[in-house]
Amino acid sequence: MVSIEVSIPQIPGYRVNEEIYNGSRTLVYRGFRETDNKPVVLKLLKNSYPSFNELVQFRNQYTIAKNLQSPLIIGTYSLEAYQNGYVLVMEDFGGIALSQWHKIRTNVLSLIEFFQIAIALCNTLDILYRHRIIHKDIKPANILINPETKQIKLIDFSIASLLPRETQTLISPNILEGTLAYLSPEQTGRMNRGIDYRTDFYSLGVTFYELLTGELPFQSNDPMELVHCHIAKIPTALGNREEIPQVLADIVMKLLAKNAEDRYQSALGLKYDLENCLEQLQIIGKIESFPIGRRDVCDRFLISDKLYGRTAEVEKLLTAFKRVSVGAKEMVLVAGFSGIGKTAVVNEVHKPIVQKRGYFIKGKFDQFNRNIPFSAFVQALRHLMVQLLSESDAQLQKWKSQILQALGENAQVIVEVIPELEQIIGVQPAIPELAGNAAQNRFNLLFQKFIAIFTTKEHPLVIFLDDLQWADLASLKLMELLMSESDIGYLLMMGAYRDNEVSPVHHLIVTLNEIQVAGANINTLTLPPLKLSQINQLIADTLSCSLELALPLTKLVYQKTQGNPFFNNQFLKVLYEEGLITFNVEQGYWECDIAKVNALALTDDVVEFMSMQLQKLPAATQDVLKLAACIGNTFDLATLATVRQKSLVAAAAELWSALQSGLILPQSEVYKFFQEAENNTDSKLFKYQNSPTPTYKFLHDRVQQAAYFLIPEAQKKFTHLNIGRLMLNNTPQAQIEDKIFQIVNQLNQGVELLTAQDEKHELAQLNFQAGYKAKNATAYSAAWEYLTIGRQLLADDYWQSQYNLALSLYDASVEVAYLSGNFAEMERLAEILLKAAKNLMDQVKVYDVKNQALVAQNKPVEAVNNGLQFLKLLGIEFPTAPSQADIISGLQATQSLWQEKGIAELINLPVMSDRTQLAAMQILSSISAASYLAAPALYPLIYFKQVSLSIKYGNTAISTHSYACYALILSAIVGDFETGYQFGKLALDLLPQLKAKELECKVQSMVYGFVKHWKIAVKETLIPLRSAYYIGLETGDLQFAAYSAVMYCGFTYFAGIEKELSDLQREVFALSDSINQIKQVTCWQYFQMLQQAIHDLRSARNVVAYLQGEYYDEQKMLTQHLQANDRLGVFYLYFHKLLLNYLLCNYQQAVVDAALTEQYVDAAAGFAYVPIFYFYDSLTQLAAYRENLVADKEKLLAKITTNQEKMKNWAHSAPMNCQYKFDLVEAEYQRLFGEKWQAMEMYDRAIAGAKENGYLRDEALANELAASFYLDCGKEKVAQAYLQEAYYGYARWGAKAKIEDLEQRYPQLLKSMLQRQQYSLNATTTIANTISESSSTTLSDRTVSEFLDLATILKASHALSSEIHLEKLLSTLLSVVIENAGADKGVLLLQKQEKLVLEAIATLGESPTLMRSLPLEESLDIPISLINSVKRNLQATTIDNATTDPILMVDAYIISQQPKSLLCTPIIHQGKLLGILYLENHLTVGAFTSDRLKVLNLLCTQGAISLENARLYQESQVNAQKIAQSLKKQKTLFDVVTQMRESLDLDAIFCAVTQNMRRILNADRVGIYQFEAESKYEYGKFIAEDVIPEFPSALAVNVKDHCFGEDYANLYKQGRICAMADLDSAQVLDCHRAILEQFHVKASLVVAIIQNGQLWGLLCIHQCDRPREWRGSEIQFAQQIAAQLGIALQQADLLLQTRQQATQLEQALQHLQQTQLQLVQNEKMSALGNLVAGVAHEINNPVGFIAGNLEPAKDYVQDLFDLIELYEGLPHENAEINKKIAAIDLEYLREDLPKLLDSMSLGIERIGNISTSLRTFSRADKAYKVPFNIHEGIDSTILILKHRLKANEHHPVIEIVKEYGELPMVECFAGQLNQVFMNLLANAIDALEESNSDRSFAEIQANPNQITIRTAKSEDGKQAVISIQDNGTGMPEEVKHKIFDHLFTTKGVGKGTGLGLAIARQIVEETHNGRLICNSVLSEGTEFLIQIPM
Repeated sequence: MVSIEVSIPQIPGYRVNEEIYNGSRTLVYRGFRETDNKPVVLKLLKNSYPSFNELVQFRNQYTIAKNLQSPLIIGTYSLEAYQNGYVLVMEDFGGIALSQWHKIRTNVLSLIEFFQIAIALCNTLDILYRHRIIHKDIKPANILINPETKQIKLIDFSIASLLPRETQTLISPNILEGTLAYLSPEQTGRMNRGIDYRTDFYSLGVTFYELLTGELPFQSNDPMELVHCHIAKIPTALGNREEIPQVLADIVMKLLAKNAEDRYQSALGLKYDLENCLEQLQIIGKIESFPIGRRDVCDRFLISDKLYGRTAEVEKLLTAFKRVSVGAKEMVLVAGFSGIGKTAVVNEVHKPIVQKRGYFIKGKFDQFNRNIPFSAFVQALRHLMVQLLSESDAQLQKWKSQILQALGENAQVIVEVIPELEQIIGVQPAIPELAGNAAQNRFNLLFQKFIAIFTTKEHPLVIFLDDLQWADLASLKLMELLMSESDIGYLLMMGAYRDNEVSPVHHLIVTLNEIQVAGANINTLTLPPLKLSQINQLIADTLSCSLELALPLTKLVYQKTQGNPFFNNQFLKVLYEEGLITFNVEQGYWECDIAKVNALALTDDVVEFMSMQLQKLPAATQDVLKLAACIGNTFDLATLATVRQKSLVAAAAELWSALQSGLILPQSEVYKFFQEAENNTDSKLFKYQNSPTPTYKFLHDRVQQAAYFLIPEAQKKFTHLNIGRLMLNNTPQAQIEDKIFQIVNQLNQGVELLTAQDEKHELAQLNFQAGYKAKNATAYSAAWEYLTIGRQLLADDYWQSQYNLALSLYDASVEVAYLSGNFAEMERLAEILLKAAKNLMDQVKVYDVKNQALVAQNKPVEAVNNGLQFLKLLGIEFPTAPSQADIISGLQATQSLWQEKGIAELINLPVMSDRTQLAAMQILSSISAASYLAAPALYPLIYFKQVSLSIKYGNTAISTHSYACYALILSAIVGDFETGYQFGKLALDLLPQLKAKELECKVQSMVYGFVKHWKIAVKETLIPLRSAYYIGLETGDLQFAAYSAVMYCGFTYFAGIEKELSDLQREVFALSDSINQIKQVTCWQYFQMLQQAIHDLRSARNVVAYLQGEYYDEQKMLTQHLQANDRLGVFYLYFHKLLLNYLLCNYQQAVVDAALTEQYVDAAAGFAYVPIFYFYDSLTQLAAYRENLVADKEKLLAKITTNQEKMKNWAHSAPMNCQYKFDLVEAEYQRLFGEKWQAMEMYDRAIAGAKENGYLRDEALANELAASFYLDCGKEKVAQAYLQEAYYGYARWGAKAKIEDLEQRYPQLLKSMLQRQQYSLNATTTIANTISESSSTTLSDRTVSEFLDLATILKASHALSSEIHLEKLLSTLLSVVIENAGADKGVLLLQKQEKLVLEAIATLGESPTLMRSLPLEESLDIPISLINSVKRNLQATTIDNATTDPILMVDAYIISQQPKSLLCTPIIHQGKLLGILYLENHLTVGAFTSDRLKVLNLLCTQGAISLENARLYQESQVNAQKIAQSLKKQKTLFDVVTQMRESLDLDAIFCAVTQNMRRILNADRVGIYQFEAESKYEYGKFIAEDVIPEFPSALAVNVKDHCFGEDYANLYKQGRICAMADLDSAQVLDCHRAILEQFHVKASLVVAIIQNGQLWGLLCIHQCDRPREWRGSEIQFAQQIAAQLGIALQQADLLLQTRQQATQLEQALQHLQQTQLQLVQNEKMSALGNLVAGVAHEINNPVGFIAGNLEPAKDYVQDLFDLIELYEGLPHENAEINKKIAAIDLEYLREDLPKLLDSMSLGIERIGNISTSLRTFSRADKAYKVPFNIHEGIDSTILILKHRLKANEHHPVIEIVKEYGELPMVECFAGQLNQVFMNLLANAIDALEESNSDRSFAEIQANPNQITIRTAKSEDGKQAVISIQDNGTGMPEEVKHKIFDHLFTTKGVGKGTGLGLAIARQIVEETHNGRLICNSVLSEGTEFLIQIPM
């Protein structure tokens, strides 16, 4: 358990007490209703913003439960609005969930208790049965029980149904309604059965099973696997358990029957049997066996859902799916009358689809909406998108990646058809609109790619299209495309159609015929009516009676319905509703009044019959069904309400009767929201305005037809028109595009009733929209119909009054007519438009389309004339018959334009915007291809004009193609290769800049096919050409895609590039098939020609006439080429012949072929073929000269000279392609005239050049000619060396015919080589044994075929022997065998544990598929009987025709697959059977000859050795992996120990342990769990964990475990290990199980972590995805890790103690330092204060004395002066006195003495001030802060330091600059602040003195020392800021960072303590809560800022 804090919600009107349930979607609380204090249970939605489906379910359970007043069903009081959802108020009877009660019980549930519960549930189900309610979610969690009273109540009707029968559609199991573990088979949607009340009996059976056994019958976390179990698997029988009586087991198993008919049919019948058991148990103490179900009688009329009379058809369908599930692609059609049961047969494929995890999607064509393009495909694929969206995020991301990878930049093409795709892949970029067939080509290819994503072995795809007889033409073409033109596998296309409604000329039948002609596999199952006996069985099953009793009624039914299943069921239903079939309650059986049935007048027309039944419904229901029938087979409530002109609620209410009668089927559960909604007046509860709208469908087409039949014929058109009007008026403008087809189809059916022109105009506009959308979807037939109606709706003067609309309609109509192949109608409409168009720009589209149409009709002359006519109107004219001079003039004019700008600057031209010029570019482009055929001289002029327009008016997308073609002309015609190359580069560079994706294929094919090879190696053009092919397929440019493919293969072949012919042939085969599929006939013919040429070269044939064989026949095809004026095709033909005849030395014929080729070489102008032709032409002429085959040798030599001049020019531009050609011709020329030395040099140069540049064939040819030359010179040994090189070169190229030619012409030169090869081939015993004893080693007895067979054997043997990995070896072996045996399929079986298993399957042309050891018995890919035969007799068996073999013809595989030739051979090594090789050929009888068998024996022998080696290697690898795993474990252990030693960081250790252990053990979770101290092991949590993302984290989850306790702790202390392999089957306490389930644990390994002898915690390893057996090595590893963790914990404790002690010491040291600072500060301040105070005191005393006597002294002096004056006034003088007066200068003394006394007064005052300052500085601080004048403190400090500021012999005076601001008194410790000022000023003086040390007195005077002191308030006015700044040298950063550190000083020894600034900072920051900041810049000075709070 987990202790979690629970927040209790506040619900108005209720007092909530406690939470009793917390689920994934809902919360349940107990509380009281405040109005009456009634105990209630409150259920509310957990999601704050619930989905609409959640709201639906809440309303549904209230709607249903409120009317069920029963003590067995929970009482429902009210449904009230709460936040964004509801709260459901229910009764509280003290119950808890049965599932919870069952778990918390301490004792096992007794049988008596079980029966009491079971009987109560039977009573509950009987109540539901009587109320016609299907619960659909019976399970223990929805059954409440009062633990005290044992009262039972059923809850949760959220998905219950009021309909008597439901149909579950096929959807993903992730979104199925109900609980998967309890779901009935029919509820899965995969049983082809309806859902009725008996679905609850199955769920009840699962519940009983769980109550009795404690486990579910099927246990899996995989939803699809659970579904498969429910529909196909039988649970473990209960009768095997002693505690469960057999009869009870039988009851439960009957409830669990797969078919509802085999279960109990009534709750009362079940109750009777249960009561019987209980009574026996209570009376006799045991339960005796008795027949169950005797009272099980159902009084409800239920027609059996079984499928009658369709066994054979279903079997064929299932067999087809089996073939599809192994890779086939098939089409199965089910044909028959309406109601015959086609859909029911198709639905039988649901079951195997589940097993194969396939996708089943379906769509239905609608009889009233046939014009909607792809409607059924869209329905089906939308269904698929819904399935994908229900999958996990990881799987959805995978689908997204695959879809985007397949569709690339064109994904929007598919999104426009399937909008739901955007929810998976996101918004896609817009796509370029393509013209003509390119759009359809693009759509077809993308659709194939899209479907191919979902057709895989893991997920086969089944597409079912119903009612194909109503399919639109576009859908049929798409179906044809998928079946006949794509290479998709794992696809089953199923269709159903009414064969009586189609004729041989119906589009469907025509399409099916075309599919069959294309070779696709179509199986048609035609369903006949049911036979009388089959109907009899159905009626007997329905009425639960014998066949004999049912027969009379059967005959009557059969007479009426003629065996139509739908009619049968409806007829029986009517008989019941009319009271003619009744249930006799007293007797317990069904009765039928046959006489009344006979008298009943009922029609035998099923539509009329159903109409009569519909008329029994309420009138409102009939009316709404009529409208629904007009809308379609499927309809939604919103549309129906709109056309009914009623609210959703009212429309749903009117429809309800039809739902109850089963005539209308809901397609989702949303319909339940509207049940009884009209009676609900609470608007707050009715939240449906923005909700999903319910969708419905008719039970059957016949019901829809019957409803439509009720509309009077005269009203049908008006009804459709009115529906269309309502839909149009009520559809928002933004949504009209999405619903355009539905709206327009309705309006068009009533178009004849329209009279107002405005409405006609609007409908014409809508038809244009629909037609345009259909055209873009390539549905041209539908588009034509819409556009035609649109044109018909135009006014009479539409060209005047509706010009724009008319222009749009006619433009689109002309294009659609062309795309549909209706050229006559296109011409007619085009003519009308051209006459009416107001300006030229409005005619552009028509001329463009006409050009395309004329080209398509092979009328190039008319196309050119048509285009020139329009261009003339634009002012662009061309010469009528262009001459050479015209071409030269055009070339020069164009050249002058681009020369002004430079080619490189053309890429920077602006984008063309002039409409006229754009039109000209478009028309020029549309006639260019036609001009090449009809007027070649015009062709270059067209591109000159396009290039000129681009240069003048700017670049457009078409310019890229124009530049490319201009480059072609320059290169191929003018011969200006460099300029052509630059324009080709320009074209390629412009493609991405102009985003011209649609032209990329054309441009690349032109540039790389015609331009690049004149400057670069031919082989460098191959990859771009192949890329162009794929781009063309992607963009729909199929023509140029085919051209690119032809050039890619043609260049490779004709140039003789180093690629083996067999590899090239495979590529040619593949590309040829593709080209054929995309209908490019001309290019396909070129491929056929190439295939034949390669075949001729690879075959040993003694014929002269080549190109006449199975792929191509010159005699037949030459005429076709000539008739089609296919000059390039004729060139190819003769060029192929020239090459073949020359290589095979048929020189006379080669001369003829060369002459013929030259006649058509102009058709190949620009191709890389041209230099190759002239090369072989020259060689042919030289050979003819040498062999005297020509008469006019001078002319021949002149021709060779001309050829060489051309070659020399080409070699100058592209030496890698042409230089060796020139050299080889030159060598042959010199040889001809006896210039041997020159010839030798040239041969060697030619050989080296060809080799260096990778031209394998020409290298061999040069060696061959050199050998011939040396042989003529008599140098046989030299010739032999060259010839051997030639021989090996041709062999590497794969030219078997040429090898044979060399052997025949030079036997003497090759003899020794061939003998050596033969010796080499016979060197191994195996090969020697396979060669006939009569074989000779002479050349004459050896054919080239045998030689190459042996070479192939060596190659294959080497491939097998060099492969050591088993999987790769299997693939290689199969590939080699198939390649050499002539098989199209191969299967390899290996012997494992005495049983054969399939390991690999391969088919021709595909990579082998590994089967992962599939048992032989489970395989559908081989004839098992043949395999078993070979296994027993160990003899190879060859079957020439398996279908006629008397033994094998009855084998199931042979019957289904119909193979022809079979070969089955054992693989034996050292007498031991290793495996069996099986081969087959589907096409040829007797394909496996004895010669082939010998080769296969050899290969199998080598394969056996290789297999044995691979097996040994695999075993060694397994052992190595075990060793590596062990090493990993030891390394992890070592890392843990190392980490413990290096760092005892427990978090890091725990993290490393969990991560490494989880990775090494490949577990899902590894966690470290710690017990809480003092909790007695009851509480704990995971403190470290490593878990994969798929499973929840256990970190920090508080775990409460009541079960662990001291007992378990003691066991773990003693070494207990808990290794649990499977939680489900393990004996685990419930509380422990709950904890493990909480963390999704399936298997666990738990080891104790012991610390100091106590259980500290647990090391837990969890496997969450599956059970797991724990190996001993894994357990030992976990123990070792746990032991090391225990040691780590002990060491961590020691480390913690040590760290604590260290921390204490550190704290003590810091305290000591602080104390030291404080002491120093106090002592310093005290000493300084005492000193200053003493000085001040000592001064004050004498100063006070002096100051006190000065005034009297002044008085006394004055008195004396007065006395002297008096004396001087006496009459007698005294000489002596006068002398003294003169000596003392009495007058001066009289004047100066007062002044002296005044100065003494001033000095005394100054001494007093100094004393005051000293007292101010030394004042003692109090215990609290006092106001202080900062400025006075600073001044007093300066005074004390004044002696240091004075000038001396070292420096002038240090100036103090004061800039005092206005500061108030600041409360502070003044003495301490004075100390700060003292320290800072002293340091400033020290810094200045230090800065003076390197300067002279004069230098200092020039830049005097200065200390600036500033004071101010801070910006916020809350602080006093004091700045003390010097202009010294400043300090570096590293000093600045340490300046305040304790004991840090920069002064010399004895000059500083390192305490001053530390003390200062402490005073400012700690004592005064201020800040002391240091700012310093080197060479500028230092500033200290003091900030003190004021």
